[in-house]
Amino acid sequence: MQTNFLDRAIAAVAPLHAAKRLHARAFMDAFGQTNGAATAMAGGEGPPPATSGGRRSSAPARDAKSDSLPMLRSQRGDSRELARTSPIACGAINTNVDRVVGTGVALSANPNLYVLGWTIEQAMAWKRKTQVEFSLWADSAESDQCNTLNFYEQEALVLRSTLESGDSFTLLPKGDPTPTQPYSLRLQVLEADRIGNPLGAIDSALVSGGVRMAATGAPEAYHVYDRHPGSLLQLGMPGGRGGMYSGEWIPCKGPSGRRRILHHYRKLRPEMPRGVPYLAPIIDCIKQITQYTEAEISAAVISAYFTVFVKTPTGNSAPIFDGDKPKASSPEINLGKGRVVDLAPGEEVEFANPLRPNPNFDPFIQAVIRQMGMALSIPYELLIKKFDASYSASKAALLDAGIYFRSVRTWLARSFCQPVYETWLGEAVAIGRIEAPGFFTDPLLRWAYCQAAWHGDSMGSINPKDEVRAYLDAVDGRLMTRERAEWELFGTDFNDTLDAKAAEQARLKAADLLPVPKAGAAAPTTKPTTEPTP
Repeated sequence: MQTNFLDRAIAAVAPLHAAKRLHARAFMDAFGQTNGAATAMAGGEGPPPATSGGRRSSAPARDAKSDSLPMLRSQRGDSRELARTSPIACGAINTNVDRVVGTGVALSANPNLYVLGWTIEQAMAWKRKTQVEFSLWADSAESDQCNTLNFYEQEALVLRSTLESGDSFTLLPKGDPTPTQPYSLRLQVLEADRIGNPLGAIDSALVSGGVRMAATGAPEAYHVYDRHPGSLLQLGMPGGRGGMYSGEWIPCKGPSGRRRILHHYRKLRPEMPRGVPYLAPIIDCIKQITQYTEAEISAAVISAYFTVFVKTPTGNSAPIFDGDKPKASSPEINLGKGRVVDLAPGEEVEFANPLRPNPNFDPFIQAVIRQMGMALSIPYELLIKKFDASYSASKAALLDAGIYFRSVRTWLARSFCQPVYETWLGEAVAIGRIEAPGFFTDPLLRWAYCQAAWHGDSMGSINPKDEVRAYLDAVDGRLMTRERAEWELFGTDFNDTLDAKAAEQARLKAADLLPVPKAGAAAPTTKPTTEPTP
């Protein structure tokens, strides 16, 4: 580090203090927080990155906490504001929620037959019973602590809150059973700001962002504020902002091992305690695009006012535009339909051409949105909801998006749906509504009972005829089950629709309305009832 005049002056009279001063400056420079370090360490926003000669300097190598926590508060605010006001940001988040959750990610119980020693018939009977009981709880708004959303609507809330804020939390308190709801499990989704250090304390090695870590780095408990720190109700409270930091530590699990709180975020780096908003990589880009769009709109509006300049030989304004005259005596000057206006000798009329709208506006915006789509893992065509390319290009875009949305759906199932299901199933077995021998005594049996798949709406198709044919060939070739094919094609459960299909087929047969084979089609083959003689 280079020393300045003050450093050398202090070193001349107090070498020890000069050495401590240089050590402190080197430490602060290493974290890129020479100015406003206390604010950044306390969870506020640090200074902008240093620049030299118009070029960004090299970023220091810091751990996940130092890179993410100081900027989280401002990033959350910007992300939520853009989700409310920016069409691009709002569209990206809505596309995620619609494609990942849609009408809901549904339970498909899948107990392990080999561990439990069951036949397929026993497994199907247990599956039907369990799914009916789960629907009794999940379909009701009584599963929500606030009594407003059912389980599937809370899936969308968890995903949306996580995308906008970087992470979210779900408390699993116990309520009182009601005549219409025999289960006591309730869900309460919390916004990211409700979790923070006690009294707004500075992050430490074991407590960061409201998360208390064990020596191994595993989260032990979360400090939950009694209300949102940004609530306007904080104004006028005794002690200024004292009320915003009151709260309590909620352990991850209770004494019995039951989950008490779930933390929903995508961990991008080792030792990363909190999540980063989905829009974080493009916040500055969206802001600049918004400003540019508003400027172009303003310019286009201004250009809509037709402007005429009158040129005179002397360069002075024409008498009719003389501002010294009283306003009442000045005639009104404007343009009209087919109007003839006399001009004085030597005066000429010149029309303004503001060159608006800008013909380069749309190509430039599209180029920037393409880069945004890369950062958000959403293809450009899907981000702007415009498919004007070839069939193969549009299909490739949907396939690429499908891979991303499937990964997010899997994350949502593992972070929210499956833990909630396991907690609910434990209660259902404990109160005797579901039979599961050995559930509380053998961890392997409990794991076998809790196995489940979570399916959602279909990702859609561009050419349904060919795609359905491909699935039929895969089913006939024993490469795919009918259950999976129906989930992926239509987002419905084969086991739920089987009885309806059988009843429909029987009714059609009784009414002699079965489909007639097309001319030239091969007759269906039937399996012989007896073995042929040699």
